[in-house]
Amino acid sequence: MEITVERMAMIREDYNPKNTNLNLDVDWAVEYTNTDQRDINYIIVLKSSSNLNLNFKVEGLIRLDIFEEFIQQECSQIVFHHACTMLMNMISLTRQSSYELFKEDISSTINLNAAF
Repeated sequence: MEITVERMAMIREDYNPKNTNLNLDVDWAVEYTNTDQRDINYIIVLKSSSNLNLNFKVEGLIRLDIFEEFIQQECSQIVFHHACTMLMNMISLTRQSSYELFKEDISSTINLNAAF
């Protein structure tokens, strides 16, 4: 079985929570199309409403090997696990960060708010 990601999107609020321990209560759902074929499209949506209100969506494709059976529960667990990993990486990438820049004995601090 081969699982690929074709698109992902994250919608989050403008502010960054200052809490270093972020607990996410996530509701999730996976939808499959073409489940009777060798190539199965999936869409998973993760929604959080606790400290960080966000929606994360991943669209992709599951390609089954010849004579391999599609087992929805097992595929959903794999897709969910990878979507959670991508979500945590995206949160880490888009957090507010401070960096000190030094140039010729002059230092300054800048704040970067990156949104990808």
